Amino acid sequence: MLRRWLVMGGMLWLCAGCASHHYITNNHDSVTLYLRLADADHVQFASSIDKYELHDSRKNGLGFWEINQAITPGSKYFYIVDGVAYIPDCRFKENDDFGSENCLYQP
Repeated sequence: MLRRWLVMGGMLWLCAGCASHHYITNNHDSVTLYLRLADADHVQFASSIDKYELHDSRKNGLGFWEINQAITPGSKYFYIVDGVAYIPDCRFKENDDFGSENCLYQP
């Protein structure tokens, strides 16, 4: 299992399965997802946990888009970046019913 230590917001985070621009940190009852896309103007998050309802993420001071969500193991997710579906470099992926893939959350 790939593990990296990240320094974000002055805190040290252990991140399992980190990619160069997509990170997930586990909280008590939710996860925080980070996505680094410097040129993006609007990033939304969608997951199977709530039938792919779109949730706006916010850009933090380090240039990462971040969102905190209650997401369970096995949930599928992806982003909408400036109106276009975006699948980041995630550790686990699953094919969807439309000929594409979704990320699969596995802590």
